[in-house]
Amino acid sequence: MQLALAIALALPLLATSCRTVPALPIVDPRVQRIDGFVRRAFATRVTPGLGVAVVSDGRVVYSAGLGHANVQEAIPVTDSTLWYVASTSKSFTGFGVALLEAAGGIDVTAPITRLLPRATWHPDARPDDITLASFLAHTHGLSSGPLVLSAAYTGAFPEEDFNQLLAFSSPLPSRDLNYSNIGYNVASMVIAEKHAEGWKDYLDRNVFAPAGLRDIHHRVTGIPQRRIAKAHELRADGSYEAQPFLKRDRTMNAAGGHVGSIADLARWTILHMDDGRLDGRQVFPAQVVRRSHEILGRQNAQFAYFQRDGWGFGWDIGSYDGEPMVSRFGSYTGFRSHLSMLPARRVGVVAQVNSEPGWRLTDIIAAYAYDVFLGRTDADARGQARLDTLVTRLEARRARVASAPRPVRAPPRRLSDYVGIYEDAALGRIEIVPDEPGLRVRWGVLSDLPLEVRDAEKQIFVIAAFGASLQFIVGTAGPAQAIETGGRRALRR
Repeated sequence: MQLALAIALALPLLATSCRTVPALPIVDPRVQRIDGFVRRAFATRVTPGLGVAVVSDGRVVYSAGLGHANVQEAIPVTDSTLWYVASTSKSFTGFGVALLEAAGGIDVTAPITRLLPRATWHPDARPDDITLASFLAHTHGLSSGPLVLSAAYTGAFPEEDFNQLLAFSSPLPSRDLNYSNIGYNVASMVIAEKHAEGWKDYLDRNVFAPAGLRDIHHRVTGIPQRRIAKAHELRADGSYEAQPFLKRDRTMNAAGGHVGSIADLARWTILHMDDGRLDGRQVFPAQVVRRSHEILGRQNAQFAYFQRDGWGFGWDIGSYDGEPMVSRFGSYTGFRSHLSMLPARRVGVVAQVNSEPGWRLTDIIAAYAYDVFLGRTDADARGQARLDTLVTRLEARRARVASAPRPVRAPPRRLSDYVGIYEDAALGRIEIVPDEPGLRVRWGVLSDLPLEVRDAEKQIFVIAAFGASLQFIVGTAGPAQAIETGGRRALRR
């Protein structure tokens, strides 16, 4: 009933904003079923935009673009829409490292100090005991620290400064697998150490160009903004509001820093599913592709409907219903990316959404496609049950949005007590500027983002755009003397 109601409410939207672009005429009954499910899934209205591709036997057998890349500007999703892939970027960086290893350029089992001789490490890090393989597998035992904050969000420091920022990544209690971005930022530093052009140009020349992937980009400069799907926030009435795209060239980093078309993401999937073959030719050596799927660090975890057994060179290695699976997902401020494959079955799925309520939809669509290709008789029942659960969660989320208090922007003290420039060696320069009745922050490449009051008594504010908290250190009177965030303190200049 819930799903039926959602579909009924969505029919006008579907009639005006959906666009499906089949890669091939839909004659396979399995693909017809997937197409019907994708349309029903989109009708739940958990996301304003959706991009999907299914690949099988070396080709794209299904591709769909539904809804809006930007609701407010009425920009539809098309086959040229570029989606931010977030941590799916790790699969690109990891494969770049695998190519370097195969060429004899690096030894991933060597101490990281040998590969990054100019890096400065935390005094308790013991870097001689850490290898690049450990960084790729998230078993390095170091905290993310300010390096990841700058690389992914603020861009307060250029990549040339990452060698020094590593000094602020303190040891974790253990070296068990602990997922984070820093391992792939370190991997990009190793690539740059070996190739003066840097990791971005290295991937362009050695990964994307040979594969003909011309629509995967690590820079946003020069790309028409209409092409880039925007993240959206859910409103209480069930509609969506587009948000500014926060990524800049400097924050398009090796752990999460590409936009790509569904078509090229599908081709990337085929390459890895088919041992480096694409369009009838051997693009990359099969042994390098297989090497990139080898487990470097083990885990035993469940993510959505998928078992995760360990990490390879940028890939999660695991299974779905007992079938070996290689995957990489990503999420960032409203975006969710899903890229996965069942190599033994030669089938894979790409799914992208641009709102947080729709994150799970990417996994539901992939699982349904696999159920269909695996011949599961309960594929439709399982898929519908998962959609019903998603609709229930959407309704609960809408209720929370409706009952949430309005954001408070006016601070508890005079604006002048907060306005100023604050600096720290690890955080960079943070400028607070007035914006009646509240405040805005300028930090690195981020400009004029509004601050919201989270806890007036404790002087805690939040950058709502990406959730970072700033606590102003104040006395009984007079201006704030510092800002604390991420365990660091930036002092008023």
